[in-house]
Amino acid sequence: MLIILVCAGFTLLTFCVHFVHARFPIGHHPHEAAPAISFSIAPEVYSGQHFIYLANGWLQGHLYVNAPPPHDAGDYTFWHGHWYVAFPPLPAVFFLPLVAIFHYSHQFAMSVGVEFTFGIANIVLAFLVLRRLVEQGVVKLSFSSVAWLLAFFVFGTELLYVSMQASVWFLAHVIATTFLLLYVLELLDKRRSWLLACWLGFAALSRSTALLIFPCYLLLTFLEERRQTWLMLKKYATFGVVLALFVVGMLFYNLLRFGSWLDFGYLSMNVSPRVADGLHQYGQFNVHFLTTNFYYMLIEPPMPMLSPPFVLFNPVGTGIFWTMPALYSMVRTFVVRPRSYLAWSLLAGAVLPLVAHLLYFNTGWFQFGYRFFVDILPLAFVLAVMGFHTRLRWYEWGLILLSIVINIWGLLEYTYLQFLLRRWM
Repeated sequence: MLIILVCAGFTLLTFCVHFVHARFPIGHHPHEAAPAISFSIAPEVYSGQHFIYLANGWLQGHLYVNAPPPHDAGDYTFWHGHWYVAFPPLPAVFFLPLVAIFHYSHQFAMSVGVEFTFGIANIVLAFLVLRRLVEQGVVKLSFSSVAWLLAFFVFGTELLYVSMQASVWFLAHVIATTFLLLYVLELLDKRRSWLLACWLGFAALSRSTALLIFPCYLLLTFLEERRQTWLMLKKYATFGVVLALFVVGMLFYNLLRFGSWLDFGYLSMNVSPRVADGLHQYGQFNVHFLTTNFYYMLIEPPMPMLSPPFVLFNPVGTGIFWTMPALYSMVRTFVVRPRSYLAWSLLAGAVLPLVAHLLYFNTGWFQFGYRFFVDILPLAFVLAVMGFHTRLRWYEWGLILLSIVINIWGLLEYTYLQFLLRRWM
């Protein structure tokens, strides 16, 4: 019943965001005619176009895409007379049967369908993660606490906004989250090396930075098996070989597209003018971007206003503890569980992706919150859960409720009040 209720709420928000449109008479110049509130059931055409075009290219027997619309060639890579999608290709796999049937028509419906399917899967998997944490004795939680924590994950984290966009960048996050939740589930149970490597490899084929989570399993295995050297080395070898197959496959995909194992297509990508200069001058990763990314990931606060909507969130980025205050519990985990092998291993898995994003040429703009943090959200969520009390205290309920309100408000603001965000565009 809990899962049904949460999925129903998620479905309602999905319908509102994609099909119910309204314009509110706030934030306009006093001499302009403010639009009246109106609703329409008319989805805007904003989709996972890149993956649809890529799936169509595969069906035609080549790795490039047919020329994208002249006005919409953003984030495609032009190479030797053809346009390519540089992003990791796994999301396109899930569009293959749909594109085979509908070709380029119904792009919006296809994108929302794939997004919604994985969004629902993530709800179910998050519940299973919570249940497995309880079953394995990692935490003790009452049913009401499990319900609150599931609501926090679904409605109180930036995954909510990401799961409602149905566009190429966000679809990759949602699909990678599915495989990372499967990775965490296996990590909490049998810890089969080959399966952990598969889940992590599939996540990396959606979001490359997911590959950098690999130290999580290595450290946990070392801490628990260090007295059985051969067993530990056997697990390492299995994990490494399977994960290496994914890495080699991606590098070979680069070779087939761009003639180089190490060319991922980003340096020649047709990116937004906002970030193009930095990319071309400093490269995809550089310490030059460290201070900017650090600020928008951890510090940038919401902008208060004296008139409706009273608070705005910078589309360049907003600090994660402003948008997800209940994550404070991650810190408490290391206070109450200083010797937890699992906690330290999850932290080890989060370090390299965070470093990569701090050095990245882009903050993730245009976004609510800081979407790149979603790449490690399943790990951060488990860390946070480990820091909560068995029966949530009043302030823990308060922080979870505040997180939910902030993320639903941010979602609605970015859906219906985007004209107020133009000052940053």
